[in-house]
Amino acid sequence: MNLYCVYYKLPQQEHALWAPKVRNFVSQVQAQMPQLQVSLYQRPQASAEGLETWMEVYQHPAGLSASMLSAIELLASALALPGKRATELFVDLPD
Repeated sequence: MNLYCVYYKLPQQEHALWAPKVRNFVSQVQAQMPQLQVSLYQRPQASAEGLETWMEVYQHPAGLSASMLSAIELLASALALPGKRATELFVDLPD
């Protein structure tokens, strides 16, 4: 199993604007890849600059392929989600 994590910062005052867009994005991703599990998170407090940190976490029973990761990012770009999307891929820790 591996996890693909995407995080980004948004102005706190834009929360209500971005939340439905991100949820719509997740719905579209899951429609394209039905077995993909997606969780959305945010840090509990905004930064001193008034920025919220949001994170999308993706996992798939068979693992995440390069084509899946590419499809996620292409759709995010097509829907004009925040441009500074930092990504990290985590894999199981071997014995």
